[in-house]
Amino acid sequence: MGREILCAQQQERIAPLRIPLLLSGGFGELRETHFHTGLDMKTEGRVGLPVVCVKDGRVARVKVSPVGYGNALYVEHEDGLTTVYAHLLRFHPAVTEIVRQKQYENESFEVDMDMGEYGLVFKQGDTLAFSGNTGSSGGPHLHFEYRDTRTEAVLNPLLFVDIQDNEAPKVRACYLYHMVKDGCVERKKRFVPKLLENNRYDGGRVTVSAGKNGMGFYLTDIMNGSWNKLGVYRIVVEVEGKKHFELTVDTCLFECSCLVNELKDFELYRRARETVYRTFGHYITEVPGVKTEGEGWIEMQEGEEKRVAVRVADYNGNEAELCFTLVAKGAGSEKEREVLDYKCAHTLLKKEYRVVLGDSVLFASLPRMVVVDTMTLADGNRYDVFMLSSKEQPLRRPLRLEVSGDFNEKNVICRVTDRKMLDALDTKLGEEGMFAYTSCWGRYTYAVDTVAPEIKYLGVSGGMLKFTVRDNLSGIKAYRGEVNGKWCLFEYDAKSNLLTCRLREPAFVKGQNEIELSVWDRAGNEAKKRVACQRNN
Repeated sequence: MGREILCAQQQERIAPLRIPLLLSGGFGELRETHFHTGLDMKTEGRVGLPVVCVKDGRVARVKVSPVGYGNALYVEHEDGLTTVYAHLLRFHPAVTEIVRQKQYENESFEVDMDMGEYGLVFKQGDTLAFSGNTGSSGGPHLHFEYRDTRTEAVLNPLLFVDIQDNEAPKVRACYLYHMVKDGCVERKKRFVPKLLENNRYDGGRVTVSAGKNGMGFYLTDIMNGSWNKLGVYRIVVEVEGKKHFELTVDTCLFECSCLVNELKDFELYRRARETVYRTFGHYITEVPGVKTEGEGWIEMQEGEEKRVAVRVADYNGNEAELCFTLVAKGAGSEKEREVLDYKCAHTLLKKEYRVVLGDSVLFASLPRMVVVDTMTLADGNRYDVFMLSSKEQPLRRPLRLEVSGDFNEKNVICRVTDRKMLDALDTKLGEEGMFAYTSCWGRYTYAVDTVAPEIKYLGVSGGMLKFTVRDNLSGIKAYRGEVNGKWCLFEYDAKSNLLTCRLREPAFVKGQNEIELSVWDRAGNEAKKRVACQRNN
């Protein structure tokens, strides 16, 4: 659906909050592993604000999770669109009653419910829920989405919601990349353009090597009244007066999430939190909203000059413009090395490690490296580390990593992060050892997890029992809370390692109550905690 059609379908445009809209996150922004699929709306740094239905609809789905969207509500509308409200503190009482019934029926805090059979209908402006900070939220806010109900394509909510914004995007830095003869891509140069008047920038004359060159731009945007750095809506690049690259952020597809690391510079995001939009790549045209000639490379002959003009805009049409000139010099000599061709499948073996790499899993060709070496990691212990690269690289699709040997459920394959810490992967036992899938090309090892999770009782506060639960390696997999021998609803907030339970839950009685909490990690280690508490009324 195009912008004009979607806007024409709208009748009255209202926002899901009854306060002035300030954004802390924009649609299509470049995140760690995905494009941001909605708007993050500020809630004045607090929870509990009414969240309203933006137009008539029926509740189609409810999901409760300790991670991701946390408490999320999905509402279908007659025009073929669905709105999503996430990180909620709590739902409307009619929704809450149904959800609690399902939680007790399943004996599970986590639920993902098709709500169609319940026929819950809300009118435009009705209160659906109350804003919160649940799931993987980094602070109190409302995550709000529009989706095409049939295709589940996510649409830019600014097609339907108005915000006040007259601040133009900022061009903070520019990066130049070069494809060497073996097909690997190297970042070669960074320059900061000079800000002129009227949001115009001048990059001057910039030297590049002859051959295939690519560009990347560190771009941010802000809106009136908010300090948060947002993504941009449109980028247009012209080379010698001809359109070379265009990005328009009207839609996202969940199946294209991995392509965020084709568009952005993964390493700069990890290391410096710079959102660098790259305008080249073997799969760049698979990114929704991207149009470019070929793969976006600029071919340069020695001594050649090319004028580049870049226009960057937000949704309200505020625009910045950058101009500079590329000047090609000789390419210079290059050392020969063995590489992994991104188009081909590869199987890499070293000692007990084996990697099965399918074709087109790599975003670009990489220098071949297969080494097992001993390293001292952040925990002070020495490990044999399987190294495929000196630094982490994102993958277009997960690869399978196998380790042969005699293992049991206590063994876990781990990614070794750039900070030399262990990040446990979801490990399975196989016929010849164990295996795991990973979306990151880098360094790996394996470890033994025999330590049970730690449970700490924090006492009673505000009518709530509170515990913290932590695990040293493989991570929390499951938990079960019982009160007086009966299953009881404990709510889990993974980001704060907090488990809470209301004293008003049905299993509690007046007077003394016996609580038993069991927690398992992904290696099968179990911890138990038994406490007693008093309910006075």
